[in-house]
Amino acid sequence: MAIIFVTGLSGVGTTSALEQLEKEGYNAVDTDYGYIKLIENGGIEERVWDEEKITQLLEQYKQSHLFISGCYSNQGKFYKHFDYVVLLKAELNVMLDRINKRTSHNYGKSQKERAEVLDSFENVLPLLEKSSDIIIDTTHNGINEVCLKLKELL
Repeated sequence: MAIIFVTGLSGVGTTSALEQLEKEGYNAVDTDYGYIKLIENGGIEERVWDEEKITQLLEQYKQSHLFISGCYSNQGKFYKHFDYVVLLKAELNVMLDRINKRTSHNYGKSQKERAEVLDSFENVLPLLEKSSDIIIDTTHNGINEVCLKLKELL
């Protein structure tokens, strides 16, 4: 049984890919919902994985395939539990356009959040690229192509 971790910055398609996989009958969990907590980090409030909940999630699905997604500073602690760490990435202008057009939530639309997205593109993306087993560029790939590549990993 394989556990595939899909990570990436806002606007690259991780949520859309997991929603599609779930529609197709695969076990898929977007950890943005129900698996995070706020911590104080150097005077700044930071959203991170709730490590106890992530551990329970992985235990729950250890006998079946699972696609799991998220992008948090403590995710690396769990890489040893994943068969693959897959980074979805896209060109910055495409990410920003997707953020502007999405209706599922508003993250990235405020000035403060837009600055976070830009900072993450410059500073977080290179770290994700170094720590990922596979990189899928979603700039010109639709959800069906992305999901096909993810399913090939099972």
